[in-house]
Amino acid sequence: MFLKHIGVMTIWYSAVLKEDIDFRTNIIEKEEEMFTPSYAFSNTGSGWFETHLGCTASNFVNRLRKMRRNHKGIKSDIDLLIDDVLTLKALEVKTTIHGVSWANGKESTIKQLGASDRDLKSLRRFGESRKVGLIQACNLWNNADTSLKMLDQFTDVWGEEESLAWVTAMQSKTDAKKMWRNTLHQSGKLTQKEQDTLQKASEILQIEGDLSSRSLQERMLDQSILHKSMTTGKLSKLLSMYGEEYDIIRGPKKGTFVKMSDTGIIIKNPWSYAADFLESDGFIKVSERGEVSLGFVSLGIRGKAHCEQLHKSIDGGNLQLNQRFSKQKPTQHRLLFDKEDEVIYVLSKMIPYLSDKKIQAEAILAKMETIKHNTHHADVEQEGVTHG
Repeated sequence: MFLKHIGVMTIWYSAVLKEDIDFRTNIIEKEEEMFTPSYAFSNTGSGWFETHLGCTASNFVNRLRKMRRNHKGIKSDIDLLIDDVLTLKALEVKTTIHGVSWANGKESTIKQLGASDRDLKSLRRFGESRKVGLIQACNLWNNADTSLKMLDQFTDVWGEEESLAWVTAMQSKTDAKKMWRNTLHQSGKLTQKEQDTLQKASEILQIEGDLSSRSLQERMLDQSILHKSMTTGKLSKLLSMYGEEYDIIRGPKKGTFVKMSDTGIIIKNPWSYAADFLESDGFIKVSERGEVSLGFVSLGIRGKAHCEQLHKSIDGGNLQLNQRFSKQKPTQHRLLFDKEDEVIYVLSKMIPYLSDKKIQAEAILAKMETIKHNTHHADVEQEGVTHG
C-alpha cells in the first residue's frame, strides 16, 4: 500500500540523494579534516535540496516524519532516509560556509547567528558583496561570547560591575543577530506593499522575460497591484536596490530587468535580448583587412550570468570568462563572434530589434553578404574554367 501511494516519491527522492555524483563525490567522501568543498550551488543561491527536490531539507524531513507516523511497518527505512537527509544538510551548511572567503574559523559563530535555509541562500548569494556587515556581526558576537566566558569563571564573586557587563554582553549578542539578519535580508526593512511589489515583479519577469521598469509598472497598474504613487523611477530604484533578493537583476539594457532562475537568466526572445545587450555593452568591429567581428562584454558576477546565458541561448560564439586586466577592476566576460557565417547569422537575427546600431549593422551585413556572394560566384566560375 505504501509503495502504491507514496513509495514512488520516496524511491525517487532516495535515488536522487544516493546518486548525485557531484555532491557525493566532491563533498561526502572527503575526510572531515581534509574538507575542501567544490560543489557549485545554483545561480540563485538555492541549496541542493531546493534545486533537486523542489523543497528545503526541513520540509522534506517533515514529510518523511508524517509518512513514518502513517506507515509504521517501514519506520526503520524512513529513519535511515531521514538520517541521510540530515547528513546531506549538515554537509550543505559546511559547504556554504567554506565557500565564503572570510568565513574561515567562523563556522560555529555563523551557525549561532543564523543558518536557516533562507539565511544560507542569502549567504551564498551575498556573502562576498555584503561581507563588511556580516564580519562585523561575527566579531560583535565573538567579543560578547568571550566576555561571557570570562564572567562565568567568577560567578561566585559577581558584583554590580560584573552584572552590568553580563547584561551588556547579552545585548551585544542580540544586536549581532539583528545585524546579521538585516545584512543578509535587507528587503526585510521594506513595507509589506513594497515587498509585494517585488514579489509580483519577479513573477511577471519569470513569465515574460526581460522588461523595462515602465513595462513592469504598466502591467502591475493594469492588474491593480501597484498604487499610482509608485512611479517608474521609484519602481526602478526599488528593483535596483532590493530586487536581487527576489532573483531580479539588471537586464542587458539600461532600465531593464530580468529574472534569474536556478539554471540561469530567463530569456524569452534571445535575439531581442542580444540586440539590447549589443546596444548597451557590445561592439561591431571591422579590422584593417576587412574582417568583421562582434562581441558582448560584461563585468562582475551579474555580467557573467548575462554572457553565459546568451551563449547558451544562441548556442554559438566564443565564451571568455573571468578575465582580469587590473586588480582594482572587476573581472570581465566576453562572448565573441568572428567567423563569417556566425557573424552574418547573428547580425541578421538581431537587426529587427536594434535601434542605435541598426544602420551600422545593416551596412556591415550587406557588405559581408555581397563579398560572400561575389566570392562564391568567382569560385564557381573558376571551377568551370578548370573543368573546361
